[in-house]
Amino acid sequence: MNHIASERLARTVAHVAGSFEHVLLGRSPTSVSVVADRNWMVIHLHGPFSATERMLAVDDEGARRVRDFHHYLFDHTLDALLRRVRRATGVEFPGAIAHVDTQTGSVLKTLTTRPEVDLFLLGPGLPDFGVPVNDHLHATAMTYADGAGAARSG
Repeated sequence: MNHIASERLARTVAHVAGSFEHVLLGRSPTSVSVVADRNWMVIHLHGPFSATERMLAVDDEGARRVRDFHHYLFDHTLDALLRRVRRATGVEFPGAIAHVDTQTGSVLKTLTTRPEVDLFLLGPGLPDFGVPVNDHLHATAMTYADGAGAARSG
């Protein structure tokens, strides 16, 4: 795929993801970034939180509630998002995982063509030699009797 086609595809997926969030929550993120390679795609939603969520996220308990809410939404709407992305890209993504960052107010949705996803969360700033790994998330796609799948992170 050439650069222009890749850029057009990324813009299409960003538009799909932004409009999906708008339909889901009644508001759009301030911006959407998409990065993709052959087997994966990361959709970065900048500023998807409401004013109330931003206020809640200032303490640990509120941040946990905001993260739980966005993980719940991800788990329960993933199939619909994947259908929309498949229509836009022609690519089936059976694996997916979400990371909600209440400090930056963003959500990362990582999609992969494989049933398992590993997401390594890097620490703030880059040291001179290497990047610290502060957390590791893993998800495995589950297939239901009707063929629909969902991902669980753990």
